[in-house]
Amino acid sequence: MIFRLIYAAVIFCATFFGAFVGLGGGVIIKPLLDLIGHDPIQVVNFISTCAVFSMSISSTVKHIKAKTPIRYNIIVFLSIGAVAGGILGSKLFDCLLTLFDNTMLKSIQGLILGLLLVASVVYINVKNAKSFKIEKPVPIILVGLALGFIASFLGVGGGPINVAFLVLFFSMTVKEAAVYSVGTIFFSQLSKLVTLAVSHTIPKFDVITLVIAILCACIGGIVGAKMNKKANEKIIQTIFTVIVACVALVNFYNAGAGFFA
Repeated sequence: MIFRLIYAAVIFCATFFGAFVGLGGGVIIKPLLDLIGHDPIQVVNFISTCAVFSMSISSTVKHIKAKTPIRYNIIVFLSIGAVAGGILGSKLFDCLLTLFDNTMLKSIQGLILGLLLVASVVYINVKNAKSFKIEKPVPIILVGLALGFIASFLGVGGGPINVAFLVLFFSMTVKEAAVYSVGTIFFSQLSKLVTLAVSHTIPKFDVITLVIAILCACIGGIVGAKMNKKANEKIIQTIFTVIVACVALVNFYNAGAGFFA
């Protein structure tokens, strides 16, 4: 019971900030559940994927009802690439799972994610950083492919990495990128769930824990989306930086603990 309560608290907070500043949620859920160490990596990835997918639905619906300005063509093309990337990322994860044990693969994921998070924080906080404004379908799809691959392989939803990519390639503000990040996450996580179902690789999990995770994620997504609508750009960027920096440290700790165990 205590682990279910801990999971509920972690997932609610993660998905709240995921929808609020575009973190996705999985980037917080995955390393913290790894740190707790109650479930194997396959179960943690699955719970994280389901929670982030649920958050993306509730958050996106909230934005649509609030009439948040959204360029749907960007989300559509990003999502086409994200679906393909999500499938490739899931396949790579399954392949590596046959080559490395649970601890080593968790450490590899933690190290890669930590480095990507540091890069995201640095880029977001560089004044007048170089950015582009991609508008053609093929380049947008390629960006989505990269995002979907990273998100699926690392099992995190890809939130802060999505935000950095969106700011870089589409010249968005962090607040705008948060909305598009969540929309893209929906499709990348959907593709991963479909891949797991089709390949019959869904791990054995506790049903009650999963239901709690989904409910907390939906509530977190709704509340986070509401806060995103109200907050200004500076607040969102500051919260994004602090949380991502903390999560990067957790990932480096998880990686080090695994490599030197």
